[in-house]
Amino acid sequence: MKTTQIVTLGLMILSVGALAGLGQSAAVPVPVYADENQKDPPPLKLGGLSGQVKGLGGDAMPRAVVSLFTEETHTLVASVNSDKDGKFKFDKVGKGLYRVIARIDGLCTANIPVKIESSPLADRRLIITMRPKDIDTCSYGMAKK
Repeated sequence: MKTTQIVTLGLMILSVGALAGLGQSAAVPVPVYADENQKDPPPLKLGGLSGQVKGLGGDAMPRAVVSLFTEETHTLVASVNSDKDGKFKFDKVGKGLYRVIARIDGLCTANIPVKIESSPLADRRLIITMRPKDIDTCSYGMAKK
């Protein structure tokens, strides 16, 4: 009886390790532009580009891949991962129209148009709420003080 329990426990540990990708080096995918939105919201007007990625319940979403693309040509400007608190920041972003794309495996890709400008809104940050793929619309961001 004890041998069966030890073997079962060993298989459970191996299964959990395999699911977590232990002992494997995962290739980091190159960010690509994606637009799963049915209709674009108006661009958010921000003075800089920092923010936080959250889940529907308001929990921080660490390790989200947040990428910044130019609006006109969809050229990748920069890509960062959100930290343990879901926070991210792009340094030295020039004025203009951009797209922020946020990805987390298993969730709908967020695609948010933003306009970087000098304005009284300079102290606002982008809050991206990630949603499951089974919800009709994909994620949008909003600016908060």
